[in-house]
Amino acid sequence: MAEGAGSVVRLAGRELQAWLRPLSQPGLDPWARIVIEGIENIPATGGAILVFNHRSYYDSVAVSYLVAKSGRNGRFLGKKEVFDVPVVGAIAKAMGGIRVERGTGSDEPLERAADSLRAGYLIAMAPQGTIPRGPAFFDPELKGRWGAARLAAMTGVPVVPVGLWGTEKVWPRSERLPRLPWPGQAKPVVTVRVGQPFKVTAKDPDVATRAIMKKITALLPIEARRRRTPTEEELIRTYPPGYRGDPNAEADRRPGRDT
Repeated sequence: MAEGAGSVVRLAGRELQAWLRPLSQPGLDPWARIVIEGIENIPATGGAILVFNHRSYYDSVAVSYLVAKSGRNGRFLGKKEVFDVPVVGAIAKAMGGIRVERGTGSDEPLERAADSLRAGYLIAMAPQGTIPRGPAFFDPELKGRWGAARLAAMTGVPVVPVGLWGTEKVWPRSERLPRLPWPGQAKPVVTVRVGQPFKVTAKDPDVATRAIMKKITALLPIEARRRRTPTEEELIRTYPPGYRGDPNAEADRRPGRDT
């Protein structure tokens, strides 16, 4: 299909996400109190790329609320691991998700995303590619891969920066499931701030990626832009269960061709 999402489920001519939109209300979320700011910055029509910082497995849920509140249909680019999870993966495919296998060098995900943009859809993606681990999680300088910049150059559509804050309080990377507040316990606050759309003009994907990440950073609270030394407890929450890698290597990761 022209939109690059042949597995999308449709009922009576409408996509599944359109039918579910009335139920996608932030106020109904059992895990967090979602605060969305700047929804008016999302273009009402035409293709656009929503780029957000990656802090938690819960990020996609928060951005899903944003897309639903915009009244538009969107496509999410996600790592293959998400699509391999039983039930969750099937839902992601049914909603038009685009599977990304990092490290393969394949441009197929970008081409599918470009088709969706040309068809007038929103594309949501985290340029960082994965949630930073260890000290890199607290680095005030966000580092991204080239996917979003290349996609913007391919299609000429605007990029809409989105700053997420507080999602790690709902679902830290160290836990397999999100934290459900106890009865009477206040829900953690998750802030979703949308910035002004802009066009990527830099020809160099590295330069363009840095510009995108700066736009996202500007939407985060001041504490996110201050360099500090995290506590051991804070560091532990950034590691996935059973992690045996070198978290310090994350700080040296440079942007690359993978989305």
